[in-house]
Amino acid sequence: MRKTIAALVLIALTGCTTSGLEKDQPAYSGQSAKTPQQLVRCLAPKWQDFNSSTSSVETETGYKIAASAMYTGTVALAIIDESSAGSTVRVFLPMDWAGTQGWKDAAKTCI
Repeated sequence: MRKTIAALVLIALTGCTTSGLEKDQPAYSGQSAKTPQQLVRCLAPKWQDFNSSTSSVETETGYKIAASAMYTGTVALAIIDESSAGSTVRVFLPMDWAGTQGWKDAAKTCI
């Protein structure tokens, strides 16, 4: 029961802290012929390997995948939206530096 409550709190907090990231330019963006469901099934486990607190939430147009850290908030955000040709993927990072390449590479491998 505690894990369920913790997961729900994490998802709620993720929604609150990701809006600032979405205002910036994405660190990576790409197009895929895959559906949003196919992309989230590929990307979410890869991000969970980097950060076990990664969660995905279905949106009206696709999915959001967010990874958070206890004291720093969201460390990576992927927005996967349905498009006429399949899906678009945008990866947002608080800072785009050498240590963040894995988040982008995971998205690229799923496309």
